[in-house]
Amino acid sequence: MSAIALVLKGMGHQVKGSDMKESRYTSLLKNEGIEVIIGHRAQNLKDSQIVIYSAAIPEENVEMVEARKAGLTLIGRSDALAQILNIRKGIAVSGTHGKTTTTSMVGLLLRGLDLDPTIIIGGELNELGSNARYGQGEYVVAEACESDGSFLKYNPFISIVTNIEDDHIDHYKNYDALKKSFYEFMQNTHQDGFVIVDGDQVKVSSESIGRKVLSYGLSEKNDLYAENIKHKNLQSSYDLMVREGQSCRKLPVKLSVPGMHNVKNSLAALSVCRCLGLDMHKSVEIIQYFTGTKRRFEKKGEKRGALIFDDYAHHPSEVKATLEAAYQDKKNRLITVFQPHRYSRLSHLLKKFGTCFDLTDILIITDVYSAGEQPIPGVNGKTLIDAVIEAGFPNKLAYLPKLDQISIYLEQHICKDDMVLLMGAGDITRVTEDLLKGTANG
Repeated sequence: MSAIALVLKGMGHQVKGSDMKESRYTSLLKNEGIEVIIGHRAQNLKDSQIVIYSAAIPEENVEMVEARKAGLTLIGRSDALAQILNIRKGIAVSGTHGKTTTTSMVGLLLRGLDLDPTIIIGGELNELGSNARYGQGEYVVAEACESDGSFLKYNPFISIVTNIEDDHIDHYKNYDALKKSFYEFMQNTHQDGFVIVDGDQVKVSSESIGRKVLSYGLSEKNDLYAENIKHKNLQSSYDLMVREGQSCRKLPVKLSVPGMHNVKNSLAALSVCRCLGLDMHKSVEIIQYFTGTKRRFEKKGEKRGALIFDDYAHHPSEVKATLEAAYQDKKNRLITVFQPHRYSRLSHLLKKFGTCFDLTDILIITDVYSAGEQPIPGVNGKTLIDAVIEAGFPNKLAYLPKLDQISIYLEQHICKDDMVLLMGAGDITRVTEDLLKGTANG
């Protein structure tokens, strides 16, 4: 919601809003001259004409009730984003994983190439210090989230699909329905636009979807692909191969972020530059300045010589990719704390979760962060522990359901040169804060 507010303010609208409590986002908005009221009350809507609301706001919320009573225009967040994206040349980034990082990389590239894009991200781009910016240029770069099907409201000039994996089955019921939705998303692309896909995973063609398709990946069958990939000191490098007719142009790429998943994210972002006919030499120079986004393998600090990282991963493939990146640079032990996110996701992907942690030396599992879901009988953190044991996890394992237990455990067990990785899409990040502040009480 804060990203939408920032962009609407940039477009010249008068914007105000309300939230339940103060946060760094409310402070960010206030610093941009946006009025933020703490607490929801009917009188907050005074002088308003349009109310934009999050899907998290219930129908019986006092401000929603007042808006309907006063006959104000009500617009959901996804509809507001669709309107912003569709009035310009939209670049919409979808996929089960990699959306935030890829969107951020595209935004950085277009800014570096002086195209002054509008950017709307699900996380925070380190270079922006924010999750959004308003630009005067013709492009709007935004994440297109598939979780509730709202990405089908977008009609972008460029559609990106980073991957399609089994997730959000609470909405789609099965994988085939999810996959169909992604294909509809691609077909909503402008007739004269482009569809960019990870050609190693997503099999589409210009003939099958009626749009120009550009593929990227690790296979040389793709239009852009990576060779000679290296990872060292939490950084990556590779040779970018750009297909030009029957031959390829080679460009060296350096990344300031680790992991094979970030190599692929950068390939997706550089594919945008290729589609738009931008200077590829300048593009590969710019992308090395991307330093990541908040909660994507983000280094938070050190504790007794151990490095502490925070990560948003909550799907088995994301967990595995992040652990692979961490493993390549660990000096001593890799200690992973994982907070499962949603009962439905844990239940549906339990077998995959059981096998994705093998690279960690110590695995700590918390109880499930519900994200508003009702508990499912027999599904909790202990369920995941059992699945990990059944899959043959070879290393040390601990079940600490309460977050305050974790800070105490880590205080007692971390050693010099350990790498501690706290993972999950819930409130696990506050363990990071407690650990670094030294507020854990044993």
